Amino acid sequence: MPVIAVVRRTRAQFCARTGFAQRALPRRIPAWPTGAFQQAQAPFAARRQTSALKSSRHPPLTRTSLFRLLPAMSLPIVIADDSLLARKVLTKALPADWDVEVSYASNGREALALYRQGKASVMFLDLTMPDMNGYQVLEALQHEDLNTFVIVVSADIQPMAQARVRALGAAAFVAKPVTPEAVLPILKEYGLYV
Repeated sequence: MPVIAVVRRTRAQFCARTGFAQRALPRRIPAWPTGAFQQAQAPFAARRQTSALKSSRHPPLTRTSLFRLLPAMSLPIVIADDSLLARKVLTKALPADWDVEVSYASNGREALALYRQGKASVMFLDLTMPDMNGYQVLEALQHEDLNTFVIVVSADIQPMAQARVRALGAAAFVAKPVTPEAVLPILKEYGLYV
């Protein structure tokens, strides 16, 4: 393989050596056209890939075998309620074989903080809490364009309250006291539990 020596010269040195006027030279060296470098390297990359597959003792990973190697990840959920008893009742109402990682919040600020930490793909949210209530949490989620699946759990079963939380982006409404029979159909309907 030939060795190429690279000598850096300034524009003035190049022009003095070759006799070109400085204005005739482009100010920048044009970059490779988009994708040209990848196209030039494609035959070599394909050759490396096929030789690596031939030398491997294991068959290549397919889409289905790749997922068998990865450990199953738990679904992060947050239960936000100011009552410890209500949090325990809701936890017991969840399916026993549902692979979830549960975090608890006693007010709306804690629930938003847990969401921002990535611990709230699903949020069970009470409407009446101190410091920041459920309506304010829904407004903050909507205002900041945060994406989480919110199920409101509240004793306030008035149609106006249900309409307001749905307008703020809640996916479902469950009346207290929470039972597994009330939670399971919602989880199945939205594909959260199979």
